[in-house]
Amino acid sequence: MLSTLLVGFGFSAQTFHLPFLTYLPSFNVQGVVSSQPNVVTKTLPSAKVYASLNDALNTESFDLVVITTPNHLHAEQAESALKSGAHVLVEKPFTLTSADARKLVDYANLVSKKLCVYQNRRFDGDFLTLKNLIEQGTLGNVRRVESRFDRFRPVPRDRWRENKGPGSGICWDLGPHLIDQSLCLFGLPEAIDANIATMRQHGQSDDCFDISLYYPDKVVKLGSSAFQAGPTLRFDVQGDKGSYRKFHLDPQEDQLRAGISLASTQWGQTPSDQHGTLYLEGNTQCFPTLQGEYIRFYHQLACAILEGATLPADAASVVPVIEIIEQAKLACEKGHRVRAVFS
Repeated sequence: MLSTLLVGFGFSAQTFHLPFLTYLPSFNVQGVVSSQPNVVTKTLPSAKVYASLNDALNTESFDLVVITTPNHLHAEQAESALKSGAHVLVEKPFTLTSADARKLVDYANLVSKKLCVYQNRRFDGDFLTLKNLIEQGTLGNVRRVESRFDRFRPVPRDRWRENKGPGSGICWDLGPHLIDQSLCLFGLPEAIDANIATMRQHGQSDDCFDISLYYPDKVVKLGSSAFQAGPTLRFDVQGDKGSYRKFHLDPQEDQLRAGISLASTQWGQTPSDQHGTLYLEGNTQCFPTLQGEYIRFYHQLACAILEGATLPADAASVVPVIEIIEQAKLACEKGHRVRAVFS
């Protein structure tokens, strides 16, 4: 069993991490870093609450440190956790600079510790479905992809993700998911173009973006808007044998918000009226969406630490995500496409 320190106890920690940490027998949440000990104790009465990460690391040894704090703290806290001798899971975005990302990967390798990034949407049901379609050659050679994560949030909220500050804004929030999925499917692009904007009245950080990744034989368009009141177009993937179109978001986030048990038979199941459509020449069919498997992320994490298996999202594989965000911001500033450069 992995003695685990949960750093932060906000929405991300309680919604996206704690359900899996308490459900799977491989983990034992021994400590929590939080400024609200009463809130923690109501949920985890046996966990010790620390006022700071340094207090926790100087008091006790942990097998795993899970970092869910605001984005600008990720790099510093991940380094501290690795130096303490712990394996580390960091919420996305991994870091706010590619230099920090590479530094952490190198250090984790030096001290032989697992460093993982919470790119949980590698386990979205619709992404797994699309991945299978591409791997099986059903769509032929993919030529054009649109991948979106839209919401209807036309009024800014007073929270660090939307206020002015380092690491705030929708590009740092949802960009890592869309970019990471694209890299998993197609690898590194040759060029990048982007428009990243603040469109909401009184907005303090970016709330809409469109990022285009250019490959020798295809273009991948990624985007997010705060003004989509209808069903979001999640995927539109076009190949020379057919295309796949899917609306609506993966259900697992809503299920986590609703507190649905991970043991439920409905877990990760997309409603039948939200399945995608596969278009082949002379044939159109509703195409069932595979079950979403966020729980597999944490299961693989445990196996990687305890048995030496492959991490679900090794930090080294996520460094290009940060590099693309940096270059997308540069392309937006310059107002034109830039050549993609990777370390």
